[in-house]
Amino acid sequence: MKPQFKLLTFAVIALTACGGGEASVSHSSTSRRPIDWSNPFENTATEEATLSVWAGETQDSVDFIRTVAQDFKKANPKSNYTINVKPVSESSVSGDWASDPSNAADVAIAADDQIPSMIASNYIQDLEPLSRKAIPGLYESVSTRNSEDSVNAASDSGKLYGFPVSASNGYILYYNSSLIAKEDTTSFDKLMAAIAKASEKDGVNYQFGFPYNSGWYLDGWFHGAGFSATGEAGKTTVDCNWNQTILDPAGNSVKGSDVAGALVKLAHGQYESHWTSAKQENIMTMIDKGNAKQVIATINGTWNYRRIVAAWGEGAAATTLPTYHAENGVDYAMQSVKGYKIAVVNRARSKTILPAARFAEFLTNYGSQILRFDTLSEAPTNTEAVGQCDYETNACVKALNEQWQKGAFVEKVNEAFWNPSNGLATQLCDGTSGTSFIASGKGTADIVLNVEAIQAALDACIASFQG
Repeated sequence: MKPQFKLLTFAVIALTACGGGEASVSHSSTSRRPIDWSNPFENTATEEATLSVWAGETQDSVDFIRTVAQDFKKANPKSNYTINVKPVSESSVSGDWASDPSNAADVAIAADDQIPSMIASNYIQDLEPLSRKAIPGLYESVSTRNSEDSVNAASDSGKLYGFPVSASNGYILYYNSSLIAKEDTTSFDKLMAAIAKASEKDGVNYQFGFPYNSGWYLDGWFHGAGFSATGEAGKTTVDCNWNQTILDPAGNSVKGSDVAGALVKLAHGQYESHWTSAKQENIMTMIDKGNAKQVIATINGTWNYRRIVAAWGEGAAATTLPTYHAENGVDYAMQSVKGYKIAVVNRARSKTILPAARFAEFLTNYGSQILRFDTLSEAPTNTEAVGQCDYETNACVKALNEQWQKGAFVEKVNEAFWNPSNGLATQLCDGTSGTSFIASGKGTADIVLNVEAIQAALDACIASFQG
């Protein structure tokens, strides 16, 4: 099957999608404004500092920040910086910070959903005092050079608490277009049928990989039907209607159990033998040829595109999320979180706040965001960098941009959301606990759900949200 578009495999690629509602203007890489690596916020005095930086969980992210650190040192020749980079997932920064505040990073890259709890815990530095007292123009530069949405994601109560890094914190469908046609990616039913057909043809047990232990993905499942979950910063409860009956965006009545039941049927119905529910890192180990259960389609983000390209080669392709058929008879499209990555500075480290802020500024400026896109395929938030992009040439960021235009939401939750929602996602998809939601017909097209059990699981999750 002819791929619809390819993921680029080399480290420096033509600039592409600068996604998620950001203005997109096409330019060739040769027409870019030259990058000025001088540092407008350089401390003119000799400064010696050792900084700890949490880079994100992938080795590519660590390597990228180490490269930027070398450029930062060159831009600050009067200072002596030692920058130590550590892999820490952007999605767990708040919890990792809370578990050992004395060893938290000086600078950390965090998903924007981590920001509210970090503000409430008084962990991170707002930029206005730094701009007023020590680094003139810092607040104004960061707040005006980045998109309004990304600045809002880093702000609370009119204060700016971080430096927007990228506009790529969401998820899409990756598929091996050598085995699956583009037209079969529009719905989960078509996708699973195509995977089963390819398995029979090749004599290989091909799989769809669903990252099952994450409320982040589950929220996108429910949100497609109009459900919501909201948790304010500093609070210990979450407002959520997943266990209720609502009207969907088209005015149809839909129960939370209708939506949850659709996921149970996909995981345990006629395509059960081709549906793998696992942690994302485990799914990523199953995408290579030769695995007993080889994943040829999965939901993931831009951070794993290089890994997917390495496994699928020219077949690697990406597109928007499929629809699923709910128990009320309506098809809903899974939505993506529309999120940003934010660099934050540890306010408890009085000796390193200023050099940390200078490094965070450099790490997120025009030039560094251009290089982040080239290297990590993460779309800029810097509005000038966005204007340097031709996003038609990079499949994963192009697909995420299309997904954000088609169906995406800004997730505003607190720490109380994660454990219960992660547990519910696991329950619905897991091969052992999931069987309690099935009345009969497991593994067949005639599967019958135990709706009462599904409702009870939803009620328990919502009760946990309320403490």
